[in-house]
Amino acid sequence: MTATEQKNLQFTSSDEHIRELLTHMNIISDLGAFSALADWDQQTGMPEGAGEARAHQMATMQGLIHERLTNPRLGELVLQLEEVVKQPEYTDADRGLVYHARRSYDQSTKLPREMVEEMERVRVKSFEAWVKARHNNDFASFSPWLQRTVEFQREVADRFGYQECRYDALLDLYEPGLTASRVDVLFAPVREVSATILKRIQESGHKVDTSSLSNTFPVEKQQELNKHLLESMGYDFNRGQMAVSAHPFTTSFGSPLDVRLTTRYDEKNLPWSIMSSLHEGGHAVYEQGCAPSLLRTPLASGASMGVHESQSRLWENGIGRSEAFWRGQFPIVQRAFPEQFQNLDAKTFAHALNHVEPSLIRTEADEVTYNLHIIIRFEIERALINGDIAVESLPSIWSSKYKEYLSVEPPTDSLGVLQDVHWSSGFGYFPSYTLGNLYGAQIYSKLRSVFPDFDARLEQGDTRFVLSWLQENMYAYGATYKPADLLKRVVGEEADPQYFVRYLTEKFSGIYNL
Repeated sequence: MTATEQKNLQFTSSDEHIRELLTHMNIISDLGAFSALADWDQQTGMPEGAGEARAHQMATMQGLIHERLTNPRLGELVLQLEEVVKQPEYTDADRGLVYHARRSYDQSTKLPREMVEEMERVRVKSFEAWVKARHNNDFASFSPWLQRTVEFQREVADRFGYQECRYDALLDLYEPGLTASRVDVLFAPVREVSATILKRIQESGHKVDTSSLSNTFPVEKQQELNKHLLESMGYDFNRGQMAVSAHPFTTSFGSPLDVRLTTRYDEKNLPWSIMSSLHEGGHAVYEQGCAPSLLRTPLASGASMGVHESQSRLWENGIGRSEAFWRGQFPIVQRAFPEQFQNLDAKTFAHALNHVEPSLIRTEADEVTYNLHIIIRFEIERALINGDIAVESLPSIWSSKYKEYLSVEPPTDSLGVLQDVHWSSGFGYFPSYTLGNLYGAQIYSKLRSVFPDFDARLEQGDTRFVLSWLQENMYAYGATYKPADLLKRVVGEEADPQYFVRYLTEKFSGIYNL
């Protein structure tokens, strides 16, 4: 990183208005960190009966954050600085700070505090209801909470405003500027290549040997293995922690100094924990790589959820499902499970992890069918938020779309409409996963061009060269730049789904001899 680039990650301390804005945003970031900590506790260790109290606690915290974000002085500061920071003596960090402060202020002032607090109470209780409903296969018990969430999300969208459809306002929360019509354009080639490759694989008759995964894998050994894999990719446990939750996630607290992740375990399903750990590890190393100078600001995070998912999908799939990666890491697997893998080679293990078969569960889906899961959710979300379908109809619509896209039908709602946690908190996130696949494929292509010996280095067990390059060229900037601008800095061009099309075609043509 050049001296100019390093300077651009510093805030201009000589400007009193920048200093005052930083003070405002530091406090908001700190409050947000405590809110995230409470959420972490709820999902990893909170007593089952504490949900009611936690809902009020979280609502109070969101109310305090909203009060800070709607402070008239914050609006005045942003107005004073918007033109000033365009001058060359100011840094990109200054400009990013003003941009995010403006965005947060504009959004927050459109929502009354009472609504923000009630939304948070509903979110916390909805999560509790979802956990029980999924466990009991009882969509009816979750439906009233989901209905309230839908109503809130529609009102949020209406208050924020939109040009094409209501759902666009929610997409914008996770990927600034994204619209449903743009998603349609980006996803069309992904839908086509996914369906085409799946059909070619099914017609080829070629089978991948997955017998090595049909075994019992003690949880404590899986935990040791996942810790080794996370350490090998550069995740720093001195600034992190791994726990267990119903749905894996990663969280940070406005800081690269404390970035935590969760995974989940099944003694009969080793890939479940391995791939979710690598996925969340991708999120985590991105957050840990953020420049310390951005600490306690909205810049100390990923540029967008699509960009964030590009890293989880890159580490999980582009790297983590590659034969070269497992040639370097397979000795760790054999040490963890010598009885299961002592007579197996890395190639067979890697190919087993890339087995393609339509399935019910998104988080367990292979790379070929994964995006079809996301497209189903996108289509349902858009129709639900735009008022075209009702909450009560979701189980039947879900089953119908799974039959149409993947030729499978969930036997229960727990394996269907209740499988994801996301709808307990809101809508608009799911497209980020496929955007992440698209961005990740471009970044993966860039890495391979920068490092012609990419596979050879992975085969030697080296992944730190990947992390080092990403830290310098992407991670350090956090959310300083808008998503499209950051992508151009990293790969030199705009988002192009054809990179993913080529990646998927080449990879699975090789594995399945197509």
